[in-house]
Amino acid sequence: MKRFYSQITNTFRASRTAARLFGRLSTAEEHHKSELVRLYTSISGKEADPGFPYSLVSESSRDGFLEGGVALKDALDWAEGKEVIEVLELCIALETTAYDRYLIMADHVEDPGSKRVFNILSSEEKRHLRSMTEQFDTMRKRPAGNS
Repeated sequence: MKRFYSQITNTFRASRTAARLFGRLSTAEEHHKSELVRLYTSISGKEADPGFPYSLVSESSRDGFLEGGVALKDALDWAEGKEVIEVLELCIALETTAYDRYLIMADHVEDPGSKRVFNILSSEEKRHLRSMTEQFDTMRKRPAGNS
């Protein structure tokens, strides 16, 4: 999601509000990654390599997909020419999918360390969602063209 948010920030740079929003989301994704590194080190007792977390997944999953399995290129193509609120709605849907997935995974794993990771990740996604839905509601109430 970080790459998506970074590229969308550039797309909407003319709108300071939108650029700030997507910039904050990009930063939140970087925090998300830092939290994963910290958890990995804590649970495994090993330092994460520089490619973490992508080094743990198949090459085809590494760089071209967003949360929810949406291809980054498809999402960026779809966002071209859309209003900020439409892109934000997509982001809310993707983050909701991730939040739901982490809750399900936490519920289904037996290992306490894994359960802890998924619970922390779901909490972070919930924070992202709260921020995005607040911004979405604010934008919905604002007359068009005032971003």
